[in-house]
Amino acid sequence: MVLKCLHLALEHRKGIEKAAEQSSPIAAAVEGVERQMGNKFSGWQTLLKEAIALPPWITLAVRPRPGVWEYIRVNVDALAVEELTPSQFLHVKEELVDRTVNGNFVLELDFEPFTALFPKPTLSKSIGNGVEFLNRHLFAKMFHEKESSDSELNSLQSVLRKPEEYLKKLPADTPYSEFDHKFQEIGLERGWGDTAERVHDMSYFSTFSRLPILARSRNSSQQGLDIVPRILIVSHMLPDAVGTTCGQRLEKVFGTEHSHILCVPFKTEKGIVKRWISRFDDVANEVFGELQAKPDQIIGNYSDGNIVASFLARKLGVTQFTIAHPLERTKYPNSDIYWKSFEEKYHFSCQFTADLIAINHTVFIITSTFQEIAGNKDTVGQYESHTAFTLPGLYQVVHGIDVCDPKFNIVSHGADQSIYFFYTDKKNRLTALHPGIEDLLYSETQNTEHIFGGSLLYADL
Repeated sequence: MVLKCLHLALEHRKGIEKAAEQSSPIAAAVEGVERQMGNKFSGWQTLLKEAIALPPWITLAVRPRPGVWEYIRVNVDALAVEELTPSQFLHVKEELVDRTVNGNFVLELDFEPFTALFPKPTLSKSIGNGVEFLNRHLFAKMFHEKESSDSELNSLQSVLRKPEEYLKKLPADTPYSEFDHKFQEIGLERGWGDTAERVHDMSYFSTFSRLPILARSRNSSQQGLDIVPRILIVSHMLPDAVGTTCGQRLEKVFGTEHSHILCVPFKTEKGIVKRWISRFDDVANEVFGELQAKPDQIIGNYSDGNIVASFLARKLGVTQFTIAHPLERTKYPNSDIYWKSFEEKYHFSCQFTADLIAINHTVFIITSTFQEIAGNKDTVGQYESHTAFTLPGLYQVVHGIDVCDPKFNIVSHGADQSIYFFYTDKKNRLTALHPGIEDLLYSETQNTEHIFGGSLLYADL
């Protein structure tokens, strides 16, 4: 029965079938196998995510659980089953598109060796909880590997006990600034607390019980760090955006104290570039000039913003963070193997490459949900879709984005209820703007306000 179903699938046509295509011959074949063989093959249709028919072979991509992939192929005529590497599976996909590709040299990208020695969770439920996983791993290593940790703990204990007697002699509310020199003498920098009492609380015996929750329980002032934050949102300047502030170099973010939008005028020897162009040196110089120092961290968002953040972080030698965003590959079926057909309109080769570089370069990725990273048992996650893929004739990615990497962290976002509220809450709605909005949308007269994004709304707000 199994062979009969597979033969029927091959006779139908060559091509790729996705799991979502429930009416496909291969999906029907798998369903027939499940029906005939019972529990032994139960759930195979859910695990099977991709199938490629190239007689006499059927090649399958199987996903036992989120983040874990296996590749096999079945020779229906010879009754042979082979396990494939990601590279071999991608070669099959390339052969389907262009049989001449496999005869040429293929650039193969493998990012796995760069993180091979880094601890990673093995359970799917740990995906997206990177900080928690590393925290547990660190403490398990410190307290269970006695030979390597005893000397380190004893050394730390001796250092932390030095100021203990000194702190006992000080009033509890003594500001840290009055005894910071003493701490510097023994090699301890700021961050232990803002008063003698808090610093004493962070001594040896309380340190190890409170470390896991330090980031949640203390703000910078309580830790003795006198910091005034400075946040710059970098964008490119649009000199021709009439009626907006997009041509203004520096603009304060409404409702904030320390956040500004910095618009960078990209220049060449001919003057300001009015259209988008990646002028990273201009951005680095403007940011440094505004802050009078290197930033402590750079946060990127979306494909173009992330690749700029990666280049800037590397150039300036600072840490890069990334805010997760929808990846285009999951929105357009087979947009990888047929990328040339989409290139003129969507430039997928640039976008997929930018995402691949940025996600592997960043050290921390903030996501909203688990599904965004690794989907669920039935669907593939957006970032998981970049585990292995190919752009025939350009390059092949055998290990791209690893969703088990602890850099992924789920931080559910909130919303300011004074801005985002139910439409039924009429008292908070800006009804005075309705006529202007209707004019922008439905007026038969077109003017500069309509063309350049509704400056009327900005003016009224």
